[in-house]
Order: sequence, then structure tokens, then C-alpha cells
Amino acid sequence: MKKRLTALVAGVMALVMLAVAPGALAHVSTDVVDGKYSVEIGFRDEPAYIGLPNAVYVRVTKFATGGVEPVDGLAGSLSAEVLKDGQSKSVDLVPMGDGVYEGAFIPTVIGDYTFRVSGTIDGTPFEVEETSSQTTFASVEPLAGVQFPVQVPDASVMAFQVNQAEMMASNARTFALGATGIAALGILLALVGIFRKR
Repeated sequence: MKKRLTALVAGVMALVMLAVAPGALAHVSTDVVDGKYSVEIGFRDEPAYIGLPNAVYVRVTKFATGGVEPVDGLAGSLSAEVLKDGQSKSVDLVPMGDGVYEGAFIPTVIGDYTFRVSGTIDGTPFEVEETSSQTTFASVEPLAGVQFPVQVPDASVMAFQVNQAEMMASNARTFALGATGIAALGILLALVGIFRKR
């Protein structure tokens, strides 16, 4: 009886720890080539943060008796593309071993990204396209939530603030030049008035 209670308590604690543990890598898998292979894609590092080096993560496995086997040697036949807000960037996939290929890039905007991976396996072409979401892989997040002890604004916010400051400085310069011109005109008119009286 005591052994069963101990086992039950250990099981419940394990479930609680799994429920509150930080999320593991969140990737999405798609079966390709008539269901013989699986292509898993997502960010290499999740959560993904703006401005930090990351990569498109691709893992190719083959369904086999007793599980899956990694598929290496595909670097020459695979390509990957990152899509965001109407822009796209091709990234070179580098073989990492164990069926994993990575294409390095630095996300510079917060939000959802789309990864498109295509290639040929056993002479059969395939294409997989997935967009980050709650059910696929993580979106890019701001750094503010993990910065310590001082939060630094991201580059796009700083660029906007610099642009605004430059516009204000330009307006101030224009105003100063106008005021200087008016002052010079006033002095000139005063001198003309003085010389006319004489």
C-alpha cells in the first residue's frame, strides 16, 4: 500500500513538473514524399528574440521500423527561405548532423515569420511552408522582457527616436535662421532710419 501511494505521489509530481516546466523547442512536423519522411521546422532558439542571432531549424527523418531515422546528406538538395511582411531572404542550410540543418539569420522585427523549405528526397521534390503561431513555432519577441538590470529599447524604436530628434533639430535650425534674418533686417532698417535723420 505504501509503495502504491509513493508511486502515485511521484507520478502526480512528475505531471505537475511537466505542466509548469518551461516550454521545449516548439517545431512543427510535416510528412513529405508520400508520408515516408518527416520535415520538422522552426526557430533553432526559442523563444526567438529580436536582434539576436538565430536560425531556421530543419530536421529531416525517415519513418522506419521502430521509429524514425535521421536523414543526413541533403544539404545540396535543400533550400530555405524566411518571409516577413512581404520580404523574403534565402538562407543557406548547413548540416549539423542527426538529420538537422540550420540556416542562420538575425530577426530584426517582432512578430510572425514564415519559413519555406524545399528540396528533393529520393528523387521526389517537396515543399513545406509554415508560419509561426500558437500551434506551430514561436514568434519573435521583444528583448525587453529578458533584459536586466536595464532595459534597452530595440533598434527600430531608437531609429524612430533619432529620426524625430533630427527633424526637431532641423526645424529649430530653420527657425533660428529665420529669426537671424529678421533680426538682421531689423538692424538694417534701424541703421537706415538713423542715417535718414541726419
